[in-house]
Amino acid sequence: MIGETLRKERENQKLSVQDVEKGTSIRALYIEAIEQGEYDKLPGEVYAKGFIKNYGNFLNLDGDALVRQFIVEISPTITIPEEGQDPSQNSNETSKANIETKSADTKVRIPKRKEQPETSADDEEESIFASRKYLIAAVVLIAIFAGGLILHFSGGETEVAENQPQQQETQPVSTPENPNPEPQPAPQPPPPPAPPVSGVNLQATFSDDCWTQVVVDGSLVYEGMINAGQVFDWNANQNVYVVLGNAGAAQFVMNGQSIGALGGDGEVVDKIFVR
Repeated sequence: MIGETLRKERENQKLSVQDVEKGTSIRALYIEAIEQGEYDKLPGEVYAKGFIKNYGNFLNLDGDALVRQFIVEISPTITIPEEGQDPSQNSNETSKANIETKSADTKVRIPKRKEQPETSADDEEESIFASRKYLIAAVVLIAIFAGGLILHFSGGETEVAENQPQQQETQPVSTPENPNPEPQPAPQPPPPPAPPVSGVNLQATFSDDCWTQVVVDGSLVYEGMINAGQVFDWNANQNVYVVLGNAGAAQFVMNGQSIGALGGDGEVVDKIFVR
């Protein structure tokens, strides 16, 4: 038995099952199953062949020969051909024996041919005459059907031409004008011009934070930090004096006319606006 051969060789080499497991990467459970001949504990026949071959090669044995011996053990009816022998020889001999046995035991039955009834000459002539009669009738029916189609389509075109209504020229219909038109509103006169500004009106819109000082007609009206988004409106009789710590942060409009910024970002500018 293969397992006994492998076990004896392992013991002769003074190796343990754990030594074989480390050297072959085969689990100790499978090594013990091979040595005891318990092949049903292996994952399958393919794995069993691989384990046996690797185990034998690890012990310096002929792994291929062990695999062939394993096949004989699990299938004793299969004959493994020796090296140099034609493997088809045994199969041919077995096939021949099976064929001879089947030939001896099986009786070949040849079915009897059914006799066809004899046909007389009168029956043949009657059959030919009937087929010709049916052929003539079919040709006549086809001719009648084709003539009906031709008459149908030719008459249909005539009816379509007769029933087609004549196109009448349509004259444009004039729409009478509204006899009672609605009265149109009288045009409104243009608004009177705005009176001239007698003093100074100064508007400032801030887009960024800016320290600002404002003097109106010689009086200080504002001094401090103005935040972005605030809008101011100053009115004076004579003049408005403005000091900016960030001139680019404010846009000015004087008496309805845009002046824009008084300087650039971060630039300190002072300016007086007079009427």
